[in-house]
Amino acid sequence: MNYGNAAGFIAYHTARGRAAQIASYDEDDIGPALVVASEWLDARYRSSFPGTKVGMRQQEREWPRVSGVDIYGYSIPWEVVPVEVENATYEAALRAMVKPGSLTVDYTPNKYKAVSIDGALSVQFASFGGAMDVQLDIAIVAQILAPLLTGSGSVSSLSGGLSRV
Repeated sequence: MNYGNAAGFIAYHTARGRAAQIASYDEDDIGPALVVASEWLDARYRSSFPGTKVGMRQQEREWPRVSGVDIYGYSIPWEVVPVEVENATYEAALRAMVKPGSLTVDYTPNKYKAVSIDGALSVQFASFGGAMDVQLDIAIVAQILAPLLTGSGSVSSLSGGLSRV
């Protein structure tokens, strides 16, 4: 399952003046890109989506959701996938088609670095903050989803250790 469909993808991008950019893509290209984009969207934003899955753990995608409320306090109908989710999927899908694999880049964090102050203490720290810091951000996707992102979704940017020398 994925968010949106090929007709919606074409209409969305055509309305934004991208008809020439998407002209060479057909349903055989768009379908798999929508699956990849839907998986990426769920992984990237699930902790910020309001409510809970209608189908509980058996539900493959994060949407539809029950008890969802947007940033304005309006209830999100439990039986639908919000238009913001579909439009964000169309944006991400185009990126996945233009540059395959761009939504799922592997990342290997740097090793810990150490700083020592003679006779005082030694501090070790990592140069990344956590899983959220290494996930791809696409500004337009975040802007489209902004009215829906009411979950906590916070991850600490501190990591490392402290020892006396």
